[in-house]
Amino acid sequence: MRMLRDQLDAFDLSDMSPDHGVALEPFLLETVEVHRGPASLLYGSSAIGGAVNARSRVIARELPERWVGGAIENRYESVSEGWSTAGWLSLRADEWVFRFTGSWREAGDIRIPGKAWSDEYEELENPSIFDPSAGGGAGALIPLENPEGTLPNSFHDGTTWSAGVSWLPSHLPLTLGVSYSRFDSLYGVPYIFPGDATDLHGDYQLDLAQDRFDFEGALNFESGFVSRIETRLGYGAYRHTEFFTGKGKDQGRNFADTSFEKDAMEARVDVHHRAFDETLTGVIGLSARHEDFTSIRTVVPPPGAVHATALLRSDQYGLFALESIRRGEWTARLGQRIDYVDVLDHSLEAYGFNQGESGWSSATSGSLTWEREGVGELDRLSVSGTVSRVERQPTAIERYAFWNNAGIGRFLIGGDLDGTPLDNEKSFGFELAAEAERGPLTGRLNLYHYDFESFIFLQEDPAATGGFGRAVNYIGRDATFTGFETELDWKFYDADPRALTLTLMSDYVRGQNEIDDEPLPRMPPWRAGLRLEWKDGPRVAGIEVRHAAAQDRVKPEPRRELETDAYTMVNADFSWTFPMANEELTVFLRATNLLNEDARLSTSFRKDVAPLPGRGLMIGVLAEF
Repeated sequence: MRMLRDQLDAFDLSDMSPDHGVALEPFLLETVEVHRGPASLLYGSSAIGGAVNARSRVIARELPERWVGGAIENRYESVSEGWSTAGWLSLRADEWVFRFTGSWREAGDIRIPGKAWSDEYEELENPSIFDPSAGGGAGALIPLENPEGTLPNSFHDGTTWSAGVSWLPSHLPLTLGVSYSRFDSLYGVPYIFPGDATDLHGDYQLDLAQDRFDFEGALNFESGFVSRIETRLGYGAYRHTEFFTGKGKDQGRNFADTSFEKDAMEARVDVHHRAFDETLTGVIGLSARHEDFTSIRTVVPPPGAVHATALLRSDQYGLFALESIRRGEWTARLGQRIDYVDVLDHSLEAYGFNQGESGWSSATSGSLTWEREGVGELDRLSVSGTVSRVERQPTAIERYAFWNNAGIGRFLIGGDLDGTPLDNEKSFGFELAAEAERGPLTGRLNLYHYDFESFIFLQEDPAATGGFGRAVNYIGRDATFTGFETELDWKFYDADPRALTLTLMSDYVRGQNEIDDEPLPRMPPWRAGLRLEWKDGPRVAGIEVRHAAAQDRVKPEPRRELETDAYTMVNADFSWTFPMANEELTVFLRATNLLNEDARLSTSFRKDVAPLPGRGLMIGVLAEF
């Protein structure tokens, strides 16, 4: 799945490993768009997850009605004693709009229901340290105490700010905007035993910063084949350092373990068109992306530090098209994408050695939808099918990574470093979706199956990594994914302005490594939930229950992945909006994990040492003007 901000790359490290966050502030987003099926090919050749595009507020795209407008939110969360403030401001001067955003977050270590380490993990790993000064100077193995009640080193501090200006002339079908954004974050990652009692003992803190520049331009046409031309250009400079802080026997041994630098630029042009009284609509475009990635890892810690540098370069050029034809009750969509990718590892260029791969990839996806009102006893029925054949080339990191990753507590090893390059990831998949309405009931069901050739993922296997510490390497295996998603909304009381709605939902996916005949690692379990929501004008109250089944489909021995138990989350929320002269004031409350469940996410590398937060209360105030 590709993460985007304003249709361009997020320019962070969230694509490098699953436990790295995205450089976005949620409150400062206008919308979050999820693109699947043919539409996802506008942004890349991701086979199953599609693309998630976060539309930010850093650039104004429409003239606001008022000369001054914005919003500010303050909230407190008891589970981490965390405070946060975020806001945005628009200033209109004739055809010009100046937009400013900012946020500040500070949260301490989170409270947890019980112990940090699961019983199975503690029994398997037996976390301990060898202290050479203990035992009368002969040294001794000292078991580590399992933290309880609070998850140490789970704090988070962060700030963001941006400034943008837009020119939105009323006499021209033209919009232009440019912005600068800054993102800073410092957070701790909970301790994970390195697998060797003689190794360094301590915690990691991740310090990251991103500077980003964006340009947007659009030209609209009232008539003719071309309806709109959009162009976007973005540049991001990302810096990320993983600091080690020694504890116990290694007190005072503090150093920068691994540092990352990522300088990336992406540009795209989208030409929207229409024909036959807009029976045919679509978009054709070009995209180009360049990235320079540097990692500096500490091979020998101070004193006498020794470092190794990896230098990776990536270039990608794409040509894409998405066409949609509507004829009565039928809608057909077809997406096509062609990419050329060139990746290079020039870490040893000074010694006359480079390695790299380049080539073409192609992706095609088509869907057909039938929708009609008044079908039998139903008010509306929509049925659609999607078929896709997608190819993706491995990234430079998937091929050549060789550094410690504190975010997941593992050492990453690229798939090409064993001398056999990874093959292109290919998939053939289909989805069948249906949506129906009858009176107060609305139901949705989505079934899917994907067949992969050389599905690329991180595998933790001592045999595969040659026993190299706690390492994971990128491997490619034929794999299948089969699953469903379903949701039912029942508005069983509706008398404006009051309404009572019950929502039921469930999802499941089964991932299988077909080559080794074993489950794929870190798969989500079957999940089901419900939400009961009451609306009474400006007041909204809700209670929700989310149940996750135990995940016992894990890779067999030799493995380091453990099963996760079932858990049930119960949350409640309430908000009350007070309209005022030129603004709205909303007070909101949210109670989370009311049952104080010990819940662990099977999709996380750190699930065995970091449960989800315990019972907590969040209170906040939002003012919009």
